[in-house]
Amino acid sequence: MSDNNENIKLIKIFLVKTILLVGQKTYFGRGGLRKILILFINKLLGKGKIGISRFICTVNKVPFKFYNDELTGIKFYFGRNENYEINFLKKNSEHNSVFIDIGSNMGLYTQNIANLINDDRKIKIIAIDANPIVCDRLNANLSLLGNNKKKYVKIINCALGNHNSIIKLDYSKGLANGTISNKESKKFFKIQCKKLISILNEENIKFITNLKIDIEGYEDRALIPFFKNRNKNLFPKNIILEHSSKNQWKINLISYLNKIGYKEIFKNNANLILSLNNNK
Repeated sequence: MSDNNENIKLIKIFLVKTILLVGQKTYFGRGGLRKILILFINKLLGKGKIGISRFICTVNKVPFKFYNDELTGIKFYFGRNENYEINFLKKNSEHNSVFIDIGSNMGLYTQNIANLINDDRKIKIIAIDANPIVCDRLNANLSLLGNNKKKYVKIINCALGNHNSIIKLDYSKGLANGTISNKESKKFFKIQCKKLISILNEENIKFITNLKIDIEGYEDRALIPFFKNRNKNLFPKNIILEHSSKNQWKINLISYLNKIGYKEIFKNNANLILSLNNNK
């Protein structure tokens, strides 16, 4: 009976991998058709448990562990997420470059950039996320690339803000929707909040080639104190900024970046890519 159950499990995994591959290669991986496929996959596998990987999945030639829980949606594995932004980073991640991934989650960006690393292309990566579970998930994904690539990535489990302190990450609305809050809650992590400049000093970072940030409306509080430090040698050459939560900003971060020399080169509903104009 156990062998039969194992065979059924393997068949289900094979079917899901086939569905994902078809979705990655055809229009079935878009819009309403993708939603139908996701419902079918969840029905086939059942809801995943937090932290339990079902199998290894290749997304745009990069390996990731497959989870179908509230922290990682199946939509991710169709390989349509933020491809323009990732390809931009790949083209601008030369040998001896530095990438800072703020709000790294399970590693959509970090995993793709780390996968580029070889003997002729070394890239230093600092991946920062406030949620300890997704940090563990990122660490597991990086292991799929091998130690020769993984050793160039430093994962830091902390929040970013305008001060160094211990804060609460409230996940009462779900692990995927953690927010920094002082309100009473039975569901929270105590985590360290650090200034970006503090992390860069600790890691002895002297320059930044590319920086990506997606921290649910706290982007202004993480970046503006850093730029006010006025060490222009540390100003990232390129920034990928998630702006869909800009209504939560206390200061218009985009206007601020424009004033200190950043020029918009790409924008969609979620993200903005800016490059530093060194002549300003």
